[in-house]
This record gives sequence, structure tokens and C-alpha cells, in this order.
Amino acid sequence: MKLPRLLAAIGRAENRAADDLLLEALRLGNEAEQAMLLEVLITRNTSASHLGILAQYAVLPEMLQKKVVADALKLYHALSQGGRSTDKPTRLAAISIIAASRQGKLGYVLSENLRDQDEDLSKAACDALLEMARWVHYESRNLQRKAPADDEDLTCIGDTQAKHDSTVMEAPTAGVDLATAYTAVMRQRPEIESAVARALDFVRTKHLADLMRAALLLCDHPQSRILAILKTVRHGGQASMARKLQQPPAADHVEAFLLGASHGHLRSNFAVAMAQTTDTSVFDALLRRTHWLAENQLKSCIHTVTRGLWWDADRIGYDIDRRKPQDGMRVAEWIVASGLADTEQDERLIAILKSVSADPLSRLHVLRVAATRPMQTSAAFLKAMLDDEDERFVRIAVRELIRRRPHEYENALLQRMTRGTDSVRRLIGRAVGQVGFTTFWNRFDTMTPAARGPAGKVMLKLVPDAAVRIARHLNGSPEERVRAMQILDELGLADQFREPIERLCVNPNAKVRSKAAALLASHDAADSGILNRMLDDADARVRANAIEVLEKKQSAAHAELLDARTRSASGRERANAIKAMHTMGIASATGHLHEMLRDQRSEHRISALWTLRQAGLWTLLRDVGAMAQGDDNLRVRRYAVALLKSVVEQMNRPPANPSNNAKVA
Repeated sequence: MKLPRLLAAIGRAENRAADDLLLEALRLGNEAEQAMLLEVLITRNTSASHLGILAQYAVLPEMLQKKVVADALKLYHALSQGGRSTDKPTRLAAISIIAASRQGKLGYVLSENLRDQDEDLSKAACDALLEMARWVHYESRNLQRKAPADDEDLTCIGDTQAKHDSTVMEAPTAGVDLATAYTAVMRQRPEIESAVARALDFVRTKHLADLMRAALLLCDHPQSRILAILKTVRHGGQASMARKLQQPPAADHVEAFLLGASHGHLRSNFAVAMAQTTDTSVFDALLRRTHWLAENQLKSCIHTVTRGLWWDADRIGYDIDRRKPQDGMRVAEWIVASGLADTEQDERLIAILKSVSADPLSRLHVLRVAATRPMQTSAAFLKAMLDDEDERFVRIAVRELIRRRPHEYENALLQRMTRGTDSVRRLIGRAVGQVGFTTFWNRFDTMTPAARGPAGKVMLKLVPDAAVRIARHLNGSPEERVRAMQILDELGLADQFREPIERLCVNPNAKVRSKAAALLASHDAADSGILNRMLDDADARVRANAIEVLEKKQSAAHAELLDARTRSASGRERANAIKAMHTMGIASATGHLHEMLRDQRSEHRISALWTLRQAGLWTLLRDVGAMAQGDDNLRVRRYAVALLKSVVEQMNRPPANPSNNAKVA
């Protein structure tokens, strides 16, 4: 207990002898005694005691050295004097403590020691500046990554994924809250940047490479004082920095490389740098950091490469071939975020797709990245994915094309449907098939009879349930029902839906009943109950179509009914009855037709001419000739003339003889 009291008494003495005594005891004492003596010397706060601590710093135990570093602020003036001392150990200790305690305001001491002719002093000062620059760089990055998303104080510089270097000591700000720690780091940063900038201005020795590394570490945000060197006229380090920033970057100065191009106005050959970068972490950092610059500065960053673009498609493919597939995935993300025209993006994405064709996960990632683009972008890449060997990826591309609906996407999907797997064909059929069916349905009435058949066959191939979709319209409006029956008739599907068509024979709408009767007549598919109702229908067209059904049945039991209908007030019903009687071989059909040709009603005479042509009763052509010459109705005369012309053409037509035709050919 006597030693602490003695040391306290000596510490209160105000003379130089007390300093000398305490320093001598510090040199000779054991570690426990040295700890007490060191505390007394620091508390005395005299220039001699503090400089004496610096002189013995190198031989102190490690724990006591950490104590000195922790109390560096109390030794501030001694560090300034010791850094200029004539005693070499004192200067080396001052340099080491300044670096370890992150005393940015004492950076000028390090700059002055860089000019010293002693190699040990200049090397120590250079290493100290590099250590402090590394601490500022990594500590600010780490604090920002730990900061909340809404903390503006800690997110003003930008993000980075750089990790702590193994040589960086633990920051003295550990254990305090993030805002306080960040403020402490930022308080030291300007002084450290100024010290490095001063050192670069005059240093031309072999330490220039280490100083340049320290400078590039500090060029990690646009307001950096080191970055301002690139715009400072006649600064000694400007040329060296410009040359360094135009070379492919190392892992610890990717930010400096990009900011030098975008804020330092350097003509950085971005493509050459990317091509020569083989370190995966650097390559990833370059791509990721250009995402950050993509806001407004990406084009200025790489404006000298192919007019502001990155590589062309061939160059990208060549470079990605020599990299890992994961690098291709990152390049795809970069391209989508780069602001290139969508057609140029597709060219480069297709080149990347070819390069990563052996890796399914990379192909999937590129496809997903391409799918994140806006709806109106080019779909060339998605169409290229339709040829992928993995049907899962093809299905994703098909769904994306269906969602985007680019120009003529149906054709691309239809071409794929012919050679796709079952799952792909079903997917395309559900999407494009609906479009094909709707188009065929809407355009059916305007299509020529010759085009309806081929178009219907194509539609049936695309839409397996086309017949069911058509049949659904049998329950729609009268116009839809008539059109549905017409389509079923022309596509030969009426027999599959006989029952719903028979039910339409009693529909309230006359057009629907008439069409249903005609359809059943053409397919001979009406039972007696429905047929009897049709024959007694109030609409003449329905009765006429019912007579066509009787003609198909060829039943002699209906001869009397047909004979009665030859005197109907409806010309169409009367004509169908006469034609049915002729088909069934009833001799009185000719007489009834002869009477109809002389009927007073013009529409009946026209119907009679139609019946004559359909039944082939050419024995009545004399009457047709008389009608062509002297009928009082112009329409009747024209119809009769047309009938005579068709008969003459048919008689003058040479008989078909395939063998003779072959000989002539």
C-alpha cells in the first residue's frame, strides 16, 4: 500500500526530477508496477512525462501499449512533438500511436515524416496512413450496413460489400451506438483524406504505390477530397491517380474506379476493365456497383465504350464463356438495369443464354431477370427461350409471352406447339386456342365458303374442345344459335349434337327453328314427333325444311301430305314438296311443276325454275324458253335465261376422260 501513496506523492511534485524518476521506474519496474507508473505519468500531463512514455512505448508490454493508445487524446501534444523529435524511437512510437488511435488531426505529422530521408521513418509513416485510410473505408462501410434503412446519417455514402482486411485493428468506437460511432469516424475522415492528399502531392518514392492504395480506399464517395485531386490543377498526384483509375480495379478500389469515371471525368475503358477482371469478387462488385450508378450516372461512367453501351453481343458471349455461369447471371442483371434499349438487351441476354446453356440454374435466373422488365419491352429473348431443352423453362416463357401479348406472339407459340411436349401444347392450346377460336367465330360470316373449311380444320387442331365451345353457343342469342348450327354443319360435327339441335326445332324464334330443321334434313336426323311439329309450324321456312327431311326419309306414307303441300301459299314450301315427290318417284311431280311454272305469282315461278334445275326435269325446258322470252316479270326472265345458259354450258362441256388427258399432257 506504500507504493501507490509514494507514486501519488511524486506525481504531485512540480519539477523535472519527478518526471525523470517516474520514467526511470517505468523502465525498470515489472508489469504491475509499470501499469501504476504509466497512469501517474499520463495524469501528470507534462511534456517531459508524455514524451518519455513515447520513448519507451516500443518496449512496453502489449497491454500497456493498448492503454497508451486508448489515452492517445491525453497525449495529443506529445504526439505532435514526438513526431518531430530527433529521437528515432520517439518518432516511430508517435507514428504508431497516431495510426492505432485514428488521430486524423495529427495526419500532418505522418505527412512530414514521409519526407524524411530515413527509410524506417518514411515507411512507418506510409504504413500508418494506409492503415488509417483502410480503417475509415471499412469502418464506415460496416457501420452503414448495420444502420437502419431510415437512418439518413449512416446511408449518405452508398453501400458496399467489402469485408474487413485482416490487418485492420478493432475500431476504438466499438461498444457505442451506431450514430455515435459513425460520427466519430466521419470526424476523422476529412483530416485523414487531407493528409493522404498532401502526401500524394510530393511523394515520388517507392512508397507511392502504398499511398495510392490508401488514396483509392478513400475515393468511395463523390465528396471525397482525394477524388477532388482528379480536378485539381497541378496536383502532384493527379497523373498517377488518373493512370491507376483507368486500369482494371483491384478488390479494394472498385468504388474509386467507377467514381473516377463518373465524377472524375476519366475516359475509363469499362469494357477492357471488365474483360481483364478475373477475380469473381471484383467482377461481382463492378456489376453491383454499376447498379448503384444506374440512376443517372451509368452512361457517363462508360460513355467511351461503344457510345455509352457495354460490350456488343458477341463480346459478351466470348467473355462469359471463360467465366463461371454465376457470373453470367450477374451480367444479365446488370444488362437489365443498365438502361440499354430493349432490343439490345435481348441481343446480349440471348448471347448470355448461349454461354450458360449447360447450367440450368443460370438459364432460369437469366429468364427470371428478363421477365422483370416492363410489359412493353421486346420479346425476342422470351421467344428464344421457347427452344430451350427443359420444358419447365419453356412453360415459363410461354406464360410470360401470354401475359405480355407482344406483336404476333400467337405465331411464335403456334410454331412451338407443333414440336412441344404435351404440357407445353396444352398450355399454348388454352391461351392461343381461345384466341384462335374467337377469331374464327367472329370472322366466320365474312369468310368465303372455300376458306371456312381449311380455317375450321386448323382451329380444331389448336382447340381440342372446339366442338364443345361451339355447342355452348347453341344456348346463346338467336344469331349465335344459327351461326353455331352453320359451323357444326360445315365442319361435320352436327351428328355429335343431334339432341340439342332437335330441341331447337321448337324454339320460339322462326330463324332458329328453320335452321335446325334444315340441319336435321341434311343429316336425316329427325324423329316423327319433331317432324310432325315442324310440318305444322306457323313459319313457311320451317315447313319447307321439314319437307326436305321427308325427302331424305323417302317414305311413301307421306305422299298425300306432299301432294297437299304442292298447293301451298309459300313458294319455297311448294317447290320443296315437288322436288321431294320427284325424288320419291311420284309421277304427278311433273304436272305440279308445270302448273307452278304458270302460276300468277312471280316468286312461285322463280321457285319452280329452281325446282326444275334441282330435279333435272328437262322435259319442261320449252316452258323455260317461253318464260325467258315473254314473262312479264324481269326477275323471272333473268332467272330463266340463266337456267338455259347453264344447261347449254353443261351440254357443250366435253366429258372427262383421264386417259386422254394424260396422253395430251
